[in-house]
Amino acid sequence: MTKILDLLKEMEDLIDKGNSVPFSSKAMIVPEEMLEIIDEIKQELPAELAESKKIVAEKKQILFEAQANADRIKNNAEKQLREMIDTNEITRTANTQAEIIIENAQTQAKEIRIGTQHYSDKILYNLQVELKELNDQIETNRKELKEIK
Repeated sequence: MTKILDLLKEMEDLIDKGNSVPFSSKAMIVPEEMLEIIDEIKQELPAELAESKKIVAEKKQILFEAQANADRIKNNAEKQLREMIDTNEITRTANTQAEIIIENAQTQAKEIRIGTQHYSDKILYNLQVELKELNDQIETNRKELKEIK
């Protein structure tokens, strides 16, 4: 994102340093220089989009691992339960412990899933805001370029 912001700053500098048209608020710039910078920005954008896709993929992986962890904990709890069915007291204790373990595992998996979703949403929101700002700046620069005729 820094590279794109640097390129936008370079565009601003070109516009600021452009020769002013007498009796006008317009400036003359070299279109080739401006177009070159715009091309560089276009080349940088796919990298930013790839980063957001990477974040989404990481979110999915974390959710998958959380579910696998919850399943493993649940299976361990069920195994312990089967092993403890020797007497009624042991069975009752085992059932209670298994329910607690399963409930804790499900709670933990839900917390991980929610935390991951919040984290991913925050990252994607920040990226969306930055891309909107970038798009707004590009649109402003394009309008200024159109006015320079």
